[in-house]
Amino acid sequence: MTIDVIALTQEMVRTPSFSGEEGSMASLVEQHMRDLGFDEIHRDENGSVLGLIGPADTDVAVLFDGHMDVVPVVGEWSIEPFGGEIRDGRLYGRGSTDMKGGIAAAMCGVAQAAATGRLTQRVAVSASVMEEVVEGFALAPVLDRCSPAAVVICEPSKLQIKSGQKGRMEILLTFEGTPAHAASPECGENPLHAAARALIALQDLQLPTHASLGNALLVPTDIVSTPYPSISMIPTATTIRFDRRTLPGETSQDVLSEIEVQLRAAGLERFTLSVTGDKVRTFTGCCARPFRWLPAWQIADDHALVSAAGRAVQSAGRVASLGTWRFCTNGSESAGRRGIPTIGLGPGNEEDAHTIDESIALDQLEGARDIYRALALELAGA
Repeated sequence: MTIDVIALTQEMVRTPSFSGEEGSMASLVEQHMRDLGFDEIHRDENGSVLGLIGPADTDVAVLFDGHMDVVPVVGEWSIEPFGGEIRDGRLYGRGSTDMKGGIAAAMCGVAQAAATGRLTQRVAVSASVMEEVVEGFALAPVLDRCSPAAVVICEPSKLQIKSGQKGRMEILLTFEGTPAHAASPECGENPLHAAARALIALQDLQLPTHASLGNALLVPTDIVSTPYPSISMIPTATTIRFDRRTLPGETSQDVLSEIEVQLRAAGLERFTLSVTGDKVRTFTGCCARPFRWLPAWQIADDHALVSAAGRAVQSAGRVASLGTWRFCTNGSESAGRRGIPTIGLGPGNEEDAHTIDESIALDQLEGARDIYRALALELAGA
């Protein structure tokens, strides 16, 4: 059965799927995978859907991965966020770019490749959960099941081949205080003062840089005292959360050590540093505390996977070009943790993700479908 990539993306956009609420979207993906001829379909304990197609009992040559969850709808939209409206060559709605268009294009393109009868190995498409909460967590069991030789992350890239991405690390810096009445602050030790000094000291921290991925980043994202609110009392502790964007070769211990050295040099004491492991709960009810150390990765420009992607882009009538992502993706699991050859390549503009009136160009959807078809044949065909 042939399913149009634009109509499929519309149907996906019209199916709300916030993080932890992807059940309806998972059912839709399963149904259309069956319609498209995927002969093996799994839904794992987290709720991620994996479809396989091609000759039975052969290895999986490539996995095309996308995530089903979308971020909340905020701000004043001029269109219905889940309407899937098409206007002036663009499809509008939450998740159109990030990244239901990529999943739809992968499903259609891979099905078209299989329909040629030229596949000699299996090809997989995954629609994973909770990526907007913690990247890579839900992809891990998918990779365990299908063991692909290569991975394509279908996040928006303007159809450019992405050869790498920064990693991400969530860090908690907690200063201990000594409680006292706010009317007698001299009787205690206020951790807020230490936190303020720390923020100033860490502004001067020298971070590494990378030729193609740019500068590492350390960004404070929130600060909370314990207890909160602390009424008429010096708090017992204050915690700053940092988002640290990492580069290839950095380890979690490297990152924590350089922060500690900087704080000690500023005369700060009575603090602890840790990587977050906040609890996540999937729509299936599974709970976990994934470690928020999501490694950066990069693949060589002359790697066989990059070359194959370049040929696929050209065969689809597009111009092949290379770049990198500034944000983090499920590639942190496939490439960063496991070393599986991985590239990024998807429809849509990165800058349109998470925006008001999110949209994707119809031409990009059709282009991604054609490229995925060609790449599946490149990697798994005769």
